[in-house]
Amino acid sequence: MDAFAAIRSRRTVKDFTGAPLDRATLETLLDAARWAPTHRLSEPWRFAVLDQAAIARLSAWLPTQPQIRDTPDAAKGPAKLAKLLERLPTLGALINVTWVRSPNAEIDREDLAAAAAATQNLLLAATAAGIGSFWSTNPALGHPDTQRWCGSDPASEGFLGSLWLGIAKQQPPAPPRRPLSERVRWLS
Repeated sequence: MDAFAAIRSRRTVKDFTGAPLDRATLETLLDAARWAPTHRLSEPWRFAVLDQAAIARLSAWLPTQPQIRDTPDAAKGPAKLAKLLERLPTLGALINVTWVRSPNAEIDREDLAAAAAATQNLLLAATAAGIGSFWSTNPALGHPDTQRWCGSDPASEGFLGSLWLGIAKQQPPAPPRRPLSERVRWLS
């Protein structure tokens, strides 16, 4: 699949078959991520890769954590966690993405952008490989304690999101997009 086809066919997938993704496939996707543009060649992205066994351990751990389970938004928190715990076992793999924070605001912004570009590379590589994906910012997965569980240091790494990967039960339809003319200003 060429780059334009991958870009146009990438979809947010939330329903997976539960089939595992092997390590070699995940390494191929991660290798695509590392070729993202990076300011100052800092390569600030970090990936915590959870296979199905690790996802099962995380799923058992999350509900035992009151600081995650009992979020300030009590109306949404428990229901959102319950939905997450229902979906996690269906994934082929989960990748938590962080970037190394810089105390310099300009460098930190550049490094966040580089980590987002790496994430998009990974998502496009997944699409090209026939793997469904979802870029999630679920608060339970982004919680500092969850990040520590994944081996990240929230004091020095920012949470960009979790990439849900797996074999899609079905390919979602293309979402509507506004015309290019509504999003571009040509300057002469």
